[in-house]
Amino acid sequence: MKTTILTQNNVCAFLGLLMALTILWSASAEAKVDTTINEVIPMEIKMELGAVQEEAINMENLELSDIKEIPTITFINKYGEIVAEFYGEKSELKKKFKETFKRGQFVTASGKHEFYLI
Repeated sequence: MKTTILTQNNVCAFLGLLMALTILWSASAEAKVDTTINEVIPMEIKMELGAVQEEAINMENLELSDIKEIPTITFINKYGEIVAEFYGEKSELKKKFKETFKRGQFVTASGKHEFYLI
């Protein structure tokens, strides 16, 4: 009986070793790409970006009174464009605008917000 190196166990072990080396090689190649991108940006630009971000995060001077509240009912046309938005209680709006609600068809609701198609 001849002994041979090409047994199933040896071939599988060799293929596993090749796969592991390939994974390590690709990981090191990706790491080299990331460092070259970070080295390209000059230091002055990095400092300016930091200053801009600090100014943008400063929220002490924001006035939240101008924020628009979510409409209760929205009417859209067949192209998906907003035709009208109504704010307030649904029951009061349906009483005030009976004709509009008769022409519109209920499409969907998301929480307290309803959408109608005109």
